[in-house]
Amino acid sequence: MAITAVQQATQPSEWEEARVVLVCRPSVETLFGVLNTDAANFLRPFDLDQARVEHDGFRQAMEERGVRVFDLREVLTGGDLDALRDAASASLRYELDSMIGDEDRAELDELHRRTIATLGPAALADVVMLRPVLKLRPNPHAADRTCRFLPTFEVRPADNAYFTRDPMITTAAGAVIGRMNLAVRWPENDVAALVLHGLGITPLLRVVPPGFLEGGDFLPAGSYCLQGQGLLSDADGIGQLLDAGAYGGVEVAVVRDPRCRMDEMHLDTYFAFYGPNLAGICDDRLGADEPEVDVWVPEETPAGRRYRMTRTLGFLAFLAEKRVDVLTFTKDEQREFAANGLLLGSMDYLAVAQAGGAFLDRLRARGVRVQPIEYRALTGGYGGPHCSSQVLVREAR
Repeated sequence: MAITAVQQATQPSEWEEARVVLVCRPSVETLFGVLNTDAANFLRPFDLDQARVEHDGFRQAMEERGVRVFDLREVLTGGDLDALRDAASASLRYELDSMIGDEDRAELDELHRRTIATLGPAALADVVMLRPVLKLRPNPHAADRTCRFLPTFEVRPADNAYFTRDPMITTAAGAVIGRMNLAVRWPENDVAALVLHGLGITPLLRVVPPGFLEGGDFLPAGSYCLQGQGLLSDADGIGQLLDAGAYGGVEVAVVRDPRCRMDEMHLDTYFAFYGPNLAGICDDRLGADEPEVDVWVPEETPAGRRYRMTRTLGFLAFLAEKRVDVLTFTKDEQREFAANGLLLGSMDYLAVAQAGGAFLDRLRARGVRVQPIEYRALTGGYGGPHCSSQVLVREAR
């Protein structure tokens, strides 16, 4: 399909109307994560067919509400073909045995070039997502040139790619390519950059070493934003955004997680907004594990706008200052991804059905429009609808 450029990414707050959302339907790259969940940062094995059914339902729920949804593969195959070929060329690697001579090496370089030039967009996208490595050695029993090498195939897939939230963030000012902390997820930042290019979006910046920054730690909130700092996003990565003005000139509340544990790896795994004056938090964060907040404010200097840290206070006290009422959910509900639904608009929430009727009823009692969706298989990858969506454009109704 042809891709119409989005041009400008902007997300002033979590509760404004979602207009453009990027997702990634689980495909062959996800299979490799399911085959060994302990190497992919997945929670448990799950049925890929059921995961696709759930993902299709998630997309349908958004589109029925007028959201324009792009799938990652649709963008790769319908965008800039030259850029896709370049990415596929870099993703396909030949590793040659020392017994392969210079003449054969030159011919293999040419074969690599011809292969990439021949493949169509869908196959090129698979190459980008799977990152195949062909290890070649001479075949002592070759019948002719077509079988003169013995291959061993490896793939180094972007197996977490259906979680489109984490490789980037979308602020009021635009899109930022982050830097994933876990090595198994490093390919996702390159894929995110390629997808933004395909959508016609120029990122504000890309986080570089030694910093780390992941999308699940960022929640925009109008005149301010919440930026998680903990297990997977660090002070250096956050500092790069502050220095670049990438948060859009709003107050930045850096929420420092004292736990830094995988069961609540990102801010959006234990905290959620439902509207400008209502949020939810896991009740295990009300005591000793309540985060502290460093408040950074923009100020004009002779060199341009910069940020200055003004104070530190408790997370709940900060939310109270912003007139945000905070309800709680239990640790058992958090384990069932109560925090990880997706707001389509203010008080308009796509929730994980498995979070339980009691939790969903508490939201409804506070005026939240709740639409439960099935996500049992997809949460096996360790995330819910918030993790598996990147809202590129939000606008006021």
